[in-house]
Amino acid sequence: MSTERIENNGAARRWLALLFPRQGTTGHGERLVSGLGAVMAIAVTAWVAHIHVGPVASPFMIASMGASAVLLFGVPHSPLSQPWAFVGGHLVSAAIGVVAAIYVPDFFLAAGLAVGVSITAMYYLRCLHPPGGATALLAVIGDQQVHGLGFDYIALPVLANVAVLLTAALLVNRVLLKRGYPHTVAIPQGEAVSRGDHPPVKLGFDETDLTAALQAMDGYIDVTGEDLERIYSLAVLHSQRRRMGAVQVGDIMVREVVAVSPDQSLEEVWQTLRQTGIRGAPVVDGDGHVEGMVTISDFLRLKSWRLCDTVGAQLRARFSRQGANPVERIMTMPVALAGEDMHVTDAFLLFAEKGVNHLPVVDQAGRLVGIVTRMDLLAALYGARTAPEVA
Repeated sequence: MSTERIENNGAARRWLALLFPRQGTTGHGERLVSGLGAVMAIAVTAWVAHIHVGPVASPFMIASMGASAVLLFGVPHSPLSQPWAFVGGHLVSAAIGVVAAIYVPDFFLAAGLAVGVSITAMYYLRCLHPPGGATALLAVIGDQQVHGLGFDYIALPVLANVAVLLTAALLVNRVLLKRGYPHTVAIPQGEAVSRGDHPPVKLGFDETDLTAALQAMDGYIDVTGEDLERIYSLAVLHSQRRRMGAVQVGDIMVREVVAVSPDQSLEEVWQTLRQTGIRGAPVVDGDGHVEGMVTISDFLRLKSWRLCDTVGAQLRARFSRQGANPVERIMTMPVALAGEDMHVTDAFLLFAEKGVNHLPVVDQAGRLVGIVTRMDLLAALYGARTAPEVA
């Protein structure tokens, strides 16, 4: 293939990318269910609009709700699609539109004020929802039936349609598609935000830095700082996976595992940990299935435990009731498990999300075959020349 032809093909691909950019990474099933959900929701809202605003104005009302349906079912993670943005955007805009229609005699000025004031109000009330502008405008440009509703327009049809559409969105997104909806909301400027869903990797910047960057762009970007932080951290993990290739947990795990049984005494397990120099051990049943994990931290959390190696202490432990306590009393359960074929970056995510230091590895039957520690994982990810912890 000639150089000129290659350059032409490259230019054609760039033009296609500009004309038809990618808009999402959803699967085919998710797209179809989203569309079917919108079918049911809009059918009901069209019926409500036809009854309460009449055949003349109902197309405008349906169009407003149709635009909302695209956001609620198509991009449910957008700040514009969250419940308060949807509900507040329509109701606030409806109220402003009614006020403009009643108290501003000039039709053109009333139409402009209805939409413009609605945008400003939605900004300040943190419920920016683009279809709300159409709801405000309909209150002004509607026929006599719409004008005759007055402030009842806010309740019927707007509130009724909002309730129907939001119920359908919650059903489709949360129940059918298992999406995290409602999702994150816009972050208030200058306000500290605490969240439970931390990014999977620790970054050199945090959410406040990303929020400041978004504000510096002086425009409304349809993504929050929290979303960007998580996207960036996941991209780092994907890059790490691509560079490492097909390295699996089975390639780095320690196969000679020191395990204990749930009926062993606390003293026996403690001595096992000390003698082998490890910080934790899986607790397995007679068939090798992992029932829990016991670590030094579990012993330290036990108030009655005494870390003493004197002969007198050992004799008292041997003949006291405490010595009969089984390790299942303090073991951590349920325990995070990994398969031999799990990629090491997925194991990294598991360590980060569960906050553990040991990850037992099991076969397809659920039997213990190895163990991975944080040191093993760091050595694999970063090539550190550190001796992995003995397990």
